[in-house]
Amino acid sequence: MILALGVLIPSLASSAAAQDRTVVRLAGPPSSPEETRLLEEVLADFETQFPEIEVNFEPIPSEYGTKLQADLAAGNAADVFYLEVLPAPDLMASGTILALDEYMESSGVSTDEFYEGLIAGFQYDGSIYGLPKDFSTLAMVYDPDAFAAAEIEAAPTNWEELRDVAQRLADAGQPPIVYGPAFDRYIAFHYAGGAEVISEGSEIVIDSPEAAEALDFFYGMYEDGLVATFSDVGAQWPGDAFAKGQASIVFEGNWMFPFLEANAPDKKFEIAEMPEGPGGPATMAFTVAYAIAENSEVPDEAWTLVQYLTGPEGMATWTSLGLAMPARPDLAENWIAQFPERGPFLAGGEYARPWQLGPGGSRLNEEANSQLQLLFAGEQDVAETLANMQAAAEEFIELP
Repeated sequence: MILALGVLIPSLASSAAAQDRTVVRLAGPPSSPEETRLLEEVLADFETQFPEIEVNFEPIPSEYGTKLQADLAAGNAADVFYLEVLPAPDLMASGTILALDEYMESSGVSTDEFYEGLIAGFQYDGSIYGLPKDFSTLAMVYDPDAFAAAEIEAAPTNWEELRDVAQRLADAGQPPIVYGPAFDRYIAFHYAGGAEVISEGSEIVIDSPEAAEALDFFYGMYEDGLVATFSDVGAQWPGDAFAKGQASIVFEGNWMFPFLEANAPDKKFEIAEMPEGPGGPATMAFTVAYAIAENSEVPDEAWTLVQYLTGPEGMATWTSLGLAMPARPDLAENWIAQFPERGPFLAGGEYARPWQLGPGGSRLNEEANSQLQLLFAGEQDVAETLANMQAAAEEFIELP
């Protein structure tokens, strides 16, 4: 009997210890088996360092944004969740996300630890509601074989050179530049042209002379036959057109690497920063943050998880596959040493704008896409397109 008790007592102690652990729920959309495996590795490292906390990952494979909004409204969202930058303002304004300012101050976490264009996407009304976990920018992905066939020796660095390269590719019978009538691609040209969406004085200024020049350039190359849309060439998206040899240049993000490795492993390609416009260099930062539900019953433990995942150790592990770039400049040197060919994407982080348009931005994005589609279909001109975008922004965007 004494021997039996000697066996049972450690078991009971182990059970009691397990029951003492605080469970933190983490929700997000799984993008690939590789990313899910890596996240599980990072979470295992976290639990080793914080054995009092157990993290339950709850993947949401489809309609993530819709489900997150519903869960937040119903008060049953996960303690920690992925917060995408475009819809972030609407959710931050809803009062369903915990402001992190006090936690950051008490833990010595500063906004300066993150790229300015990333952390800005999760600031609202003077508070911070999420810390970016990773990001990608837009850059110019081009086919060196097509360039060689057209006797193009270097990637274009500005709009004038880009149009010249597009013409030389066409003259040499090479595939065109490919993009779509999409606001999340046009807006990089909008900013490079010196245009804005919201002025420093908090006015809607989409329709401006600078914007007209930018959209004239963006659409003008298509109108002149130097650009094709991905649907024109029978592709699913610009990257698909590039993989199939139907595009010599596309403007896409770091996601091109895993996509091409899986779909066109023998495809040659090079990367350069986005060509500068009259307003200077510009690109977009597509990022996701970790945020905490306002009604979380374990906010302290949730913050411990967020701080680890966005800290140097957790983020270094998370970005070690190269699927996304570290949101912390202090990790840039080691990351680029591991992935030197991705330098132009990382360089864009220094001047990237967050892919965000303020509260109401998701609705504006949908309407702007519709307006660009009408433009590319020849159903309206540049002036009408910008005027309609301006009207939509005035209707949907909630100004500070």
